[in-house]
Amino acid sequence: MELLSSEPRAVNADGGTINFTLERKKIKNINLRIRHDGQVFVSAPRKVAYDDIEKFVISKSDYIRKAIESFQCNLEPRSELEYVSGENVTLLGKNLRLSIEKSYSESVVYDGVYVHVKTLRTDSAYKSNIMTLFNNWLDDFCNSIFEEVMHEVHKRFIPYGVKFPELRIREMTSRWGSCMPKRGIITLNKRLIEAPMCCIEYVVFHEFCHFIHPNHSKDFYSLLQVMLPDWKETKNILEKSVNI
Repeated sequence: MELLSSEPRAVNADGGTINFTLERKKIKNINLRIRHDGQVFVSAPRKVAYDDIEKFVISKSDYIRKAIESFQCNLEPRSELEYVSGENVTLLGKNLRLSIEKSYSESVVYDGVYVHVKTLRTDSAYKSNIMTLFNNWLDDFCNSIFEEVMHEVHKRFIPYGVKFPELRIREMTSRWGSCMPKRGIITLNKRLIEAPMCCIEYVVFHEFCHFIHPNHSKDFYSLLQVMLPDWKETKNILEKSVNI
């Protein structure tokens, strides 16, 4: 598409200023794209007023923010942990570092930058114990985060008569979650813990909608749209953040 002009612009929106490059092109509609380095580009027809372009960017501010946060995570390909200091661990869309530390008592501490695994021994012969310690903590962490999200999302479904369901967590190779409406069970993929919080919320909203519409009908997606208007954008972020 022929580029007529390009200029840097900025607009104030909820959450702060959004800087973007405005490109004038021979097109019919305003388009948005966000590069993996976080740069925002808006393409617009030559005659569209700046006010209309700014309103468009503001309307997409939540999606822009979430997408930039996701790309800034710079998620690395998943590999099996060796359980040694310095390894990458991805939690809630952030790259953290594993720190294996010798201690008189065993515990795991997450501070938002490191996951500190405090253990009686740090040598390779103790690796299986370190692995068990970390994975037991990770199971508890997943349960805590997923339960928290489910309680918040459930509030939106109380008017529909939906009871709080049982949560099950397991590793799945092709789905982020599943729902058994008649049994009152939601199962979430353990790998979701690697994704940004907004993505976990999207999957939980999706599964809760199945209590009302146990299929993927037009009515199901209409309800999901009402509950989470930006679900398509968030789904896209999830698919780019974590590979299953």
